[in-house]
Amino acid sequence: MKNIWFINEYDLPPKFSKFRRRYDMCKYLIKKNKYNLNIICSSFMHGTGGKHAYSKKEKIEYQGVNVYILKGISYVGNMKRIFSMLIFMMKIIFFKFPKEEKPDLIYASSPHLFAALGALIQAKRNKCKFVLEVRDLWPETWVQIGVIKKGGIIHKFFLFLEKYLYKKADKIVYLDPFFDYMISIGIDKDKIIYLSNGVDLEEFDKKQNLEVHLDKNKFNVTYTGAIGVANNLEPLIELAKLVSDKNIIFNIIGYGPLKKSLMLKVENEQLQNIKFYDPIEKDKVPEVLRQSDALILSVLPIELYQYGASFNKLFEYWASSKPILFFGNIKPDYIKESNSGISVTTNSVNDLKNACLDLYNMSEIDREELGKNGRKYVENNFDWKNLANQVDKIFDELLQGEIKNV
Repeated sequence: MKNIWFINEYDLPPKFSKFRRRYDMCKYLIKKNKYNLNIICSSFMHGTGGKHAYSKKEKIEYQGVNVYILKGISYVGNMKRIFSMLIFMMKIIFFKFPKEEKPDLIYASSPHLFAALGALIQAKRNKCKFVLEVRDLWPETWVQIGVIKKGGIIHKFFLFLEKYLYKKADKIVYLDPFFDYMISIGIDKDKIIYLSNGVDLEEFDKKQNLEVHLDKNKFNVTYTGAIGVANNLEPLIELAKLVSDKNIIFNIIGYGPLKKSLMLKVENEQLQNIKFYDPIEKDKVPEVLRQSDALILSVLPIELYQYGASFNKLFEYWASSKPILFFGNIKPDYIKESNSGISVTTNSVNDLKNACLDLYNMSEIDREELGKNGRKYVENNFDWKNLANQVDKIFDELLQGEIKNV
């Protein structure tokens, strides 16, 4: 049995986190009886405004996976978030692996690179393989949403760190099929492997109690997930105003730094056709999606998405067999490619309104057809039951010594 260690600050068990990728991956890897799987994460629940899943350092077992939970630091705001990242990195650097579980491979996942740096240091110390999973292109994401200044000292530092980690990794797992950005900074294409986000359909299809009761007398358009700058929910408020004379209601379920300001705007505008709900546990989300008439996803109009994009909620939306209203210009245009809804790429709220009304006025049979197309698309391409085989192949290649150590 090979010892695999996954490192990601946000990889708490699904009960406490919106991120399921690691646990869906591990669920199918563990069935191969080849790996002893371990996860290191922080106790802090990202996107909750300061809550912790555990009050102290813990080791638990989740579905056969050993989960090491390090005491994290609460944060609100970018400076405190960076401090939290640095503390987590230091805890990774000084983490003592059990002697019987010394790593054969360390698999670090962004979004932030400090944890990956700590993981690389551990990989060198333990003379094991190092895989870097890139979920977001740092620091370009922060530059394009205005968090840091392009060309500034912080930007240059992150560029150096990013390139250093890419160079030192045995393999880079990238969530998007386009490698243009990495190739442009000198990374060997043969080192990069495309492994999309996905969904565990076996888990998704399990019936759960409905925690959010939608108004079934209305046409329900639902959004689930984080409510922050990157989620670009401001256009949804404008859309609600433009279609306020229709029997349409917008449901926003989740939490994030912009939730209060958006709720205040809705209140000031006296909009009656948009409702906010508290976040719900990840396994309760599918039932809400299935109760909706259509699902909506909006992204920022930034150049970075031309390098590719992979949004967790999009796979859940497809799995729910509901039509999708997508607002944003990304590469590839998944909605068009899968014929699972309507995508608006013009950054025009008026065009978004027209697309929303097209779905609203569409026959139920046609909407069902779009939903079925999405379900078929995710079944064929993005079920973790199949995606995990790609991870197994990566591990086999690395652990058989076909690639040099870091």
